[in-house]
Amino acid sequence: MKKQAVLRFRRILRVSSALSLLPICSVSAVFAQTETGTSAAAAETAGKNEESERSKELNTLRYGLDDEIIALLDSFLKENTYPYRTEIYELFGKTKSVSVREKIIAYFTQAADPCLSEYALAVAADPFDTRKSTVSLVFKYVSALKLTEAAGSVRTLLENENEDYFDAALSALGDIGSADDAVFIAEYLDRTDLSVARQQSLMKVLGKLKAVETWDALVEIAKDENRNSFVRMYAAEAIGTLEKPESVPVLAELFETSDPNFRASVVKGLSNYTDKAAEAVVIEAIRDAHYKVRLEAVAAVKKLKLKDAEPSLLYRAKNDPEASVKYACYDALGFLGSADGNKYLVSLLKDAKLNDTAKTKAAAALVEYGNASGTDAVIDLARSTLADDKKKSLRYALGKLFASTENGAFAGICGEYLASKDVATVGTGLDIYAKNRFPSLTAEVKRIAEDEKAGANRTKARKILDRE
Repeated sequence: MKKQAVLRFRRILRVSSALSLLPICSVSAVFAQTETGTSAAAAETAGKNEESERSKELNTLRYGLDDEIIALLDSFLKENTYPYRTEIYELFGKTKSVSVREKIIAYFTQAADPCLSEYALAVAADPFDTRKSTVSLVFKYVSALKLTEAAGSVRTLLENENEDYFDAALSALGDIGSADDAVFIAEYLDRTDLSVARQQSLMKVLGKLKAVETWDALVEIAKDENRNSFVRMYAAEAIGTLEKPESVPVLAELFETSDPNFRASVVKGLSNYTDKAAEAVVIEAIRDAHYKVRLEAVAAVKKLKLKDAEPSLLYRAKNDPEASVKYACYDALGFLGSADGNKYLVSLLKDAKLNDTAKTKAAAALVEYGNASGTDAVIDLARSTLADDKKKSLRYALGKLFASTENGAFAGICGEYLASKDVATVGTGLDIYAKNRFPSLTAEVKRIAEDEKAGANRTKARKILDRE
């Protein structure tokens, strides 16, 4: 052993002496060649690893147990990647495992791959010898692929009232049906033997089909006070989606009902119309006695971009007894972006008596809709929390907000989060960086990645840098 060590040492000396006699550029070339060789070797290793992983996955599909195959397919579905389609399709034709077959149907459904279309149409036409769970997945495939050729088979199942397949078939018809199918469903609703649950399901699908041919039937159902209230609610919403001008006076009249849930559905229906009569009902609904109606009205204001509603929004933001309504008004004011609305939201950030949740909601309304001056005020608020550990919860909440939004203005505050002595604050700063990738802060993130004392943040920083 001693002799071998001496020989090794002499070889090192000879190499060192040889290098010392070379010009500097030659020495550099030697090292460059070494680096190139190392890079090539690394690339070759990565390629071999990738090839090995591919081989392993293919072998799982060819020879694996059912649970192993299902786990592999689940991993593809989770990652939204769809490799080996040919091999998986071949497996579908060969497998005797119902569980594997159903997982493959789910795989091709999520991939929106038409390769199972012929199989799906055959099952839809004659599902009786196929397991019920498989048939349900087939109908989901039919919906995802918009296989309108299956509509006739689906209607036949509904007409035959087969309980095993009714709900799945009805749901599929809502995605692939035509105006004729909508009329069929509207007529089906006239039956007196339908359960309330079945009526509700039919009405939901009728709303999805948006067939103007069903307008009269929908109006009749919405006006029928002897009907189940939820069925009437779905009818009111469906009337709105048809966008017929004649719908506005009908819905405006229906808004006078005593049922708050029904009033909320009427407002949702009216949110599809931009005429003054519809807008007047929406603005009136902002001060409805029931909070659900007020919430629906605020949502309608956003959808319609209804600036005339701002005074009502401001009043409710200041005075509504329900926090959920106040917060919805904050969001709508930020969305509309008027000077008065932004001024009020900024004032909330400076209110020392206001709770952290309300401040965070106001901050979100300013940041998410790109209000520059409002964003500066939010950054100032976050900066004040960095100087006061009693405000950590607000600090983290604002950091989470920054981490959900791409904005170059966050670079400075991100750096301050990263420089904090609080571990969780640094972690939040890394989240902000991960979303925005500020070049000016990359060196700081690298420092954290190399800091052995940084713990979990070191791991997080490394993962972020690996994704760059």
